Amino acid sequence: MSATTDTEKELLDIVRNDLAVDLPVINGSSRLIADLGLDSVAFAVALVAIDERLGVRLSERDLIECTTVADVVRTISR
Repeated sequence: MSATTDTEKELLDIVRNDLAVDLPVINGSSRLIADLGLDSVAFAVALVAIDERLGVRLSERDLIECTTVADVVRTISR
C-alpha cells in the first residue's frame, strides 16, 4: 500500500482515536493483534466505527480474517 487512500487515512484515524492505539508508527503493514494489540473488544468497536464513519458493514468474520491494516483496507474496499 504505497499511496495512502482516504479509506486508509480514515481507518488509521479509527485505530488511533476510537481504539486508543498510541504508537509512533501505524501503517498498512501493522499487524492488528501482534503490533497494535487489538483484542475482541477492539474488534467490536472497530466494526461499529467502520460502519458509522465509512458506511461499510463488515462481519466479525471479515475483520477476524484480516491480519494487517492493509488487509482491512482491502476488505472495506471490496
